[in-house]
Amino acid sequence: MKKHILYITLALLSLSYQSLWSQEEALDPVKSWESTDAKWSEITDYEGRFRVTSPEAFTLKTDTVNTAIGALVYHTFYLAPQKDNAENEVYMVSYTDYPEGAIHPDSTALITELFEETQDAAVNSVRGELLFSQEGFQNKLPFRYWRIDYLNGNASIRTKAYVDVDRFYIVQTVTKRKYGMNYSTDRFIDSFRIFTE
Repeated sequence: MKKHILYITLALLSLSYQSLWSQEEALDPVKSWESTDAKWSEITDYEGRFRVTSPEAFTLKTDTVNTAIGALVYHTFYLAPQKDNAENEVYMVSYTDYPEGAIHPDSTALITELFEETQDAAVNSVRGELLFSQEGFQNKLPFRYWRIDYLNGNASIRTKAYVDVDRFYIVQTVTKRKYGMNYSTDRFIDSFRIFTE
């Protein structure tokens, strides 16, 4: 079962790692599109049971993938700003539901392994370097937050993954700009909340 979960997670991650191999010049975040012209607002998706603050509306892409444990539906909400002065290339929230009981909420070892395998797969997919990784709880839900640098440290992917019973969430930004702090990423990822029905 664990291998099936890993393969499903890899398919989910692959949606966000397309066309990431160029880089752009450094940008002063204070002069970015996100800081000057973006219309940040809270977006709530009741079916996905989440809310997040985003600099612009999302596009929703839904894919069904047949796996060894059945057909799974991937919901990917993404924003790819077409602005020369955008801090991030991609803002994304994705989730998929695993079959009931696939991820037992009391199985901390399985959840940790799922996070570990997802993180490792993400590092390998962009041939990057893991810069930091931390686990914790948000409203009693386990999460892992990590940053991968790639292109010799000139670009980065920041990801926060959550497990809520049998649902797996990924919240993520991708930037091709070289700088340490990314205020828009912090604002986006820190605003993400999962709520119950």
